[in-house]
Amino acid sequence: MFRRESQPLVLFGGGPLVVGGESAGLRGALSLPDVWACISLLANVASTLPLVGYRRAPSGRERLAGGKLVRLLAEPSPGTAQGVFVGQLVMWLAARGEAFIGLYAGDDGLVAQLGIIAPERVQVRIVSGEPRYRLAHLDGTQTEHTTDDIVHVRLPLSLDGVRGASPLALLRESFDLARALAESARANVANESVPLGLLRVPPGPGADDAVERLREAWERRHGGPANRGRVAVLSGEIGFVPVSLSPEDAQLVEQRRLSTQEVARVWGIPPVFLNAPANDALTYSTTESMSAHLVRFTLSAYTTAIEQALSASPLCSELSYVEFLYDALMRPDTLTRYQAYQIALGNPQTGAPGFMTRGEVRERENLPAETSPVAA
Repeated sequence: MFRRESQPLVLFGGGPLVVGGESAGLRGALSLPDVWACISLLANVASTLPLVGYRRAPSGRERLAGGKLVRLLAEPSPGTAQGVFVGQLVMWLAARGEAFIGLYAGDDGLVAQLGIIAPERVQVRIVSGEPRYRLAHLDGTQTEHTTDDIVHVRLPLSLDGVRGASPLALLRESFDLARALAESARANVANESVPLGLLRVPPGPGADDAVERLREAWERRHGGPANRGRVAVLSGEIGFVPVSLSPEDAQLVEQRRLSTQEVARVWGIPPVFLNAPANDALTYSTTESMSAHLVRFTLSAYTTAIEQALSASPLCSELSYVEFLYDALMRPDTLTRYQAYQIALGNPQTGAPGFMTRGEVRERENLPAETSPVAA
């Protein structure tokens, strides 16, 4: 394990998280609103899930109430809360397909702190069937480490079976198109040359002077926010022709919409969560099913990768492991929840067996324990 005295890694929150050439591309991709919306959605939702430790027991499992693992999960490093740590892990997984966690050892030789390492600082190779990690430090030195020092978290997709597949690298062309469309939209606003309408003056002697006098009078009467909405009066043969959105501008709007849907498809996120237009009318049931889809088929891949990597690391023993709690995220509405509790409690009149007690139900609902009535 790392010792801070000899291997001064940059702890999460304690210095620059991104260094090296690849970081510029990552920052450029995150500057795209659609990419930022997808990655931040996954990171923010994952940060709300409690990550807890369990101990395997003959009767099933027991949730750990204290100890080194519980303290590390609650505060991976000084000043870093669990939600921030988990969100940063998911950010790297979504952007690069992998993440690395450095294990810091205390004076007792046990893990004392956890620090997230930018993937571009780590080279991975297999030696005699075991992974070896070459770490580039900020001072330019490089050190070799094993799984006792670094936890490698990666998603299932991989091109070589060792490193995670980076969506930002593999789909660079799609993101370049999204960036080009965003730049076109910005240029269209900054260099707007399409007026709201045209004043038409019939040709003839003195037309140029008439146009100039008309322009000055029109701007004086209707220019500026204070004159907005005033009635326009035109005399003679002067006419006003409104100008609508050009076909090219309309096509740009449509391309932006399709680009948002394409970026959302990369991370398996329903476009509605990015405030993108939906093809079908949204109802409560469809929104609820999309939320379940996001958790089961998208977010669960990230949380499962983190659970398995940490459970197999020196943080846990053969009898302990970590797991995310989805209860709060998948919590149904009040009526559905109470109906489920009725089934869980059982029905003595019908003989239906139950598997929960009233005390367990009250604990699940964050209610105080029942107290026996005081005898008069």
